[in-house]
Amino acid sequence: MLTVVLLPAEGELAIKGSGWSLKGRHTISGTWSKNEMDVIQIKFKMSFLNDYWQDRFFNCSFDGERDALTGEWGSSAELEYLDGKMEFRRILPHHLAVYPSIKELSDNRPRALWRYAIAAVRNDIRRDHWSRSYFSQRRNDRETVISLFVRYFHFGPSLSPQDIETLYRTAQSLTPADACFYQSKANLRGARIFSHQ
Repeated sequence: MLTVVLLPAEGELAIKGSGWSLKGRHTISGTWSKNEMDVIQIKFKMSFLNDYWQDRFFNCSFDGERDALTGEWGSSAELEYLDGKMEFRRILPHHLAVYPSIKELSDNRPRALWRYAIAAVRNDIRRDHWSRSYFSQRRNDRETVISLFVRYFHFGPSLSPQDIETLYRTAQSLTPADACFYQSKANLRGARIFSHQ
């Protein structure tokens, strides 16, 4: 999950923006246009501020009924090699953390949305009542993400397929603000590791 803030840029059809995610902060530049059916098409490039991550390119359209940007993303401007489908929604981050995937929605939309509604209400109750389980889960997620990031980027045994699965599963449940913070903590911890030459 990531947060994106899009703004008009200099030029008639240009956009710019910024955001943050588990991969850190990023900047955005791109263009928008309308097709013959009056659907807004947006193409943009996301550039990360650290050198670990390569640029990402997005080609999407705006769905006014659902208030969502949907489309495809990849690692080249022409989107020759697609990394997958994407969807940006205007939903509070703590609700988006429990939102179903595009696959779950396409398999059984009513069931996926019903599970989402239940999960969002439960998450709100745990968060608003300062429950022990909510803070315990946040602590566990933080420790998992930071330790696996340090092992992946800085020091330690390489990640097993189970570790990678754990990292992805945990990262999907984080808000972008938490993910960005945990990634910066991992980088700080990695910068303090001594290495012998």
